[in-house]
Amino acid sequence: MTRSLRLPITNTFADGGYCVRAHIGAHQQTVHLILDTGSSTLVLGDIHYHVERDGDVRFTYYSQSIKYAAGSWHGPVVKTTVRLGIFGHSISLPQTYVAIAKESQETKESCFKKADGIMGLAYQPLNHAYRCTDKITCEMSEQAFFEKALAEPNESAIINLKTADYVATTLPSYFSELEQRQINADKFAFWLHRSSVYNVDGNCLRAALAHRKNHGLFVIGEPIFHRDLYAPPIMSVKVLHDKYYNVTLKAVKCGENEGIKAPALDKSDEARWCSNAIVDSGATVIGLPESLYNEVIEQIFCCVDNAKTLLEPFAAFSLEEQGVDLEKLDLAQWPELTFVLEGDEGEDILLSLPPEAYWQEHAPTFNQASFKIFPLKHWPNQSILGLPLISQYYTIFDRGQGTNGVVSFARKVTLSDTVDALKHVFDKNS
Repeated sequence: MTRSLRLPITNTFADGGYCVRAHIGAHQQTVHLILDTGSSTLVLGDIHYHVERDGDVRFTYYSQSIKYAAGSWHGPVVKTTVRLGIFGHSISLPQTYVAIAKESQETKESCFKKADGIMGLAYQPLNHAYRCTDKITCEMSEQAFFEKALAEPNESAIINLKTADYVATTLPSYFSELEQRQINADKFAFWLHRSSVYNVDGNCLRAALAHRKNHGLFVIGEPIFHRDLYAPPIMSVKVLHDKYYNVTLKAVKCGENEGIKAPALDKSDEARWCSNAIVDSGATVIGLPESLYNEVIEQIFCCVDNAKTLLEPFAAFSLEEQGVDLEKLDLAQWPELTFVLEGDEGEDILLSLPPEAYWQEHAPTFNQASFKIFPLKHWPNQSILGLPLISQYYTIFDRGQGTNGVVSFARKVTLSDTVDALKHVFDKNS
């Protein structure tokens, strides 16, 4: 297998979600893909893929139709080359499945934001697809099927997928294929700063793109080899299912108060949702079941004088990030939250979420602050542990350890840590 790679990523193309640069096809077309552990499909918007330039493309009779929290798409599937990294420091996967998406016109905003597509990092059972078995359709070439599938209106295409002319199946996900073909180990990690874009004065996108806080690293292959990015110990949380990165959330602590027990899934939800929490890099927020959220917020109200006023705009989840005046926020008053998860050996794993993580300064605009914890209404008892928590640690997704893998957390080593270490060395030798 190839050596481990660390790849630069940025959050400016996806409103806080992190994108990696990839190269698609024989013509090595550059695209920016949102890294999402809450889905499994590698997908490109149809306007970002020029099939006529791709000498590696192979057409298929597969179609996919995926719905996210924000937006949906359908489209045919091709097989082509996908490369990550730069020449001399890259991995290339030939003839892997890539969906070419036509987005739904029902939503105003693209589910890809300003990115070109999504790289799903979860497991194969989430990578749903349909293979056409209709005799008349299959008499046309696979390329003709590709063109027909892209030309169909969304509603018609989705209805067609439910008929007897299509057989439901799943396709190998990108990272599964890297492992199966012995190209790269089935492990990756995130080293991040934030869960929202850090906006500078004037809210200029170009200036935001240049700011170091809007960048991070995506490490693939063997993340534990990159010892300059983290410090022991490594705390491992058990993954319970090969679908999402399902974990068990035991409790949430607010400051020095006793932990608030996280509700278990209802029996009727277990088959579909699997556990009471997932770790999701595609979520820029922490989502809590309404009952758990209400108890956490009540304890925050007891700590912070103006909490009710500040949190009023965040009472319900919105696809558009909200903000309050930064000058009204005193982070010193706000408590640290602790998430208690079940470890790989059944032990308690305590993960800290400081106020500066669940409040993002200079977001969604300069001199505003955005609160990143939301209630999940009309939702099962499942918490979504997104980027606010992931960004606090060197977060490793190891799909090969144990039955279903683990998600591990270690303290990040930052630039300030390195500077302090160098100062210590100079002071010691002076």
